[in-house]
Amino acid sequence: MKRKSLIITILTILLSVGIGVGGTIGAQKYIFKTSDSTRTLASAPKKSGPLLPIGEFTVNLQGGAFLKTSITLQLIDTKAEVTLKNEDAFLKDRVNTVLANKSLNDVQTPAAREKLREELIKRLNEVAENKVTDVLFLSLVYQ
Repeated sequence: MKRKSLIITILTILLSVGIGVGGTIGAQKYIFKTSDSTRTLASAPKKSGPLLPIGEFTVNLQGGAFLKTSITLQLIDTKAEVTLKNEDAFLKDRVNTVLANKSLNDVQTPAAREKLREELIKRLNEVAENKVTDVLFLSLVYQ
């Protein structure tokens, strides 16, 4: 009798583990899957170009929080890099202006940071004459 109940217990445990693993895999695949737009956004390759570090920025956000970030710009070509090194002060001013007008909610989520990235590209290209292709946040600390 003991042997029969031991076998039933082992089979029950194995069946439970199998159902648990299968359920977890199924849930990840069908319930928690990311949308196609999110997947293509994250995996879309960016055009390569020279990188221009423009520095570290610490600003007070709207609502009393602060943001500290280090930003590098990706440019269209090396001629743009030479030109924009001379306009460094104007680029930094645009970055400070954009960041100081943001709230903590505007930097916390990945979607909000992507929106911030797009706004920075747009505002920097007003000074850079459409030579900036991407804004890279090397560090991003907020409180």
